[in-house]
Amino acid sequence: AKYDAGGWGASVAVFRIAKPNAIEQDYRVSADGEQRNQGLELSVYGQPAGGLRVLGGLTLLDATLRRTQGGINEGNDVVGVPDVQANAGIDWDVPGVDGLTLDARAVHTGRQPARADNALELPSWTRFDLGTRYAFEAGGRDWTLRARVDNVFDRAYWASTGGTAGANYLVLAAPRTVTLSISLAL
Repeated sequence: AKYDAGGWGASVAVFRIAKPNAIEQDYRVSADGEQRNQGLELSVYGQPAGGLRVLGGLTLLDATLRRTQGGINEGNDVVGVPDVQANAGIDWDVPGVDGLTLDARAVHTGRQPARADNALELPSWTRFDLGTRYAFEAGGRDWTLRARVDNVFDRAYWASTGGTAGANYLVLAAPRTVTLSISLAL
């Protein structure tokens, strides 16, 4: 369901999806298992005041292994699929400085199983990002300068895990990262 009131809106989705899942047997990988994903997704966006924009979302997910090899991992959580993900962002046009916008974002990912037997998991993590952009006209062209700091608090964490039967991997989060850019409309 989706509601759009022009200046703000929201959506909600309830879902249940089944897809093939890999099983390794006799040194052969096949798609004979099943991964069942069911959950709830909410999002909201809007402009509560002039020059202020917000966007946020929440996903609650139950991803379960079914028809596992010999039933050994039946009902376990799927490797690399977090049980919760949430994000919130805000954009603010600075009054009195035409073209200057500040933004902030928070991203949260819940725990993630790192093994099919669920004996090991990555802990949940939250990251904060900050940015700014300045849009102006020069030489008859529109320019935008951007500066962004991702992972403001330089938090070290495992961002995700995944893989196929017996061949998992881990992804280490990027450290504090500063990005500068300039764009020009041609």
